[in-house]
Amino acid sequence: MAIRTVSRYMLLALCIGCATSNAGPLKQVAVIQSYHPQYNWDAQYLQALQDNMGEKCQLTAYSMDTKQLAKSDWPEKAAEIQQSIRRLAPELVIIGDDNAFSLMAESIAGMGIPVVFLGVNGGRAQYPFIDNPLITGVLERPFFVQNVRHMRKVLKRDKHFLILTDDSPTMNNAIGEFFGDARTMVIHGTQVDVLMTNNREQWLHAISSASERGIDAVIVGTHHTIHDHNGQHVSPDALMNEAWGQAKVPIFSLWDIFVGEHKAAGGFTVSAYQEGVTASRLAMMILNGTPISSIKPLNSLSGHYVYSRKGMQHWNIHLSSLTASQTTFIE
Repeated sequence: MAIRTVSRYMLLALCIGCATSNAGPLKQVAVIQSYHPQYNWDAQYLQALQDNMGEKCQLTAYSMDTKQLAKSDWPEKAAEIQQSIRRLAPELVIIGDDNAFSLMAESIAGMGIPVVFLGVNGGRAQYPFIDNPLITGVLERPFFVQNVRHMRKVLKRDKHFLILTDDSPTMNNAIGEFFGDARTMVIHGTQVDVLMTNNREQWLHAISSASERGIDAVIVGTHHTIHDHNGQHVSPDALMNEAWGQAKVPIFSLWDIFVGEHKAAGGFTVSAYQEGVTASRLAMMILNGTPISSIKPLNSLSGHYVYSRKGMQHWNIHLSSLTASQTTFIE
């Protein structure tokens, strides 16, 4: 797997498929990442695309790097990638996550190129063009109900949970679709509250004070847009490390990339790899002749149990034999 840097502020091109002398012509597929190849989410779905398409497709990936690039520079980066897509003339484009999808999906479909997306949290309200007959894919949807049901089985105290997230487009879309304007709901007999904030002190206080407020567990969503009182961005890993040290109740996660030592203990999570597997299957159907207009966007299909052994020990969490047999353990 080789990475070619075009320039410091331009795109990264990552060729993640390779030809063999007797494999026949490979199908050209472009992958547009909202983030960057080293980011764990991107790395996992890129690996899934490689595993499922690499033998039949030449995959060329372009990074928008929106977690590090100033938002004011995103349109220029999108225009650069669009020009590269025109030159490459792929048979299909896969777009990962909302930032790239919002900026490029419609224009690429306008070139007559089929688009398959993954990791997109918005829906028709945010993206009316999602009904374009050349666009389909996987709508990323956290497993709220499944997590609550699972946590009720593994916790001794299960009357009150808190979902804690940043106030980002990702979580606004996900929370808005499931909870609407409500910020509290009863799910399977458990009161579930929602707090969305980009303030570090408020986010950490919600965890450190949870026990005193009668909350039995915290479920974290994304926490990538959080800033301190000086307006400085806070590293998600550093934030979770602080939360782990302050928490008096177990921390669970909606995403597998937030599970690990000094992070969330576990949960029934969205998997970047599985999202990539689903997207690759849709892409191969289209490349093999299925009309894209006949494939409607679908929600995340495959959540999975992921647990940190050290987190389980720290919070005295025990899984049933059946759940343990279906769980991916870290450490």
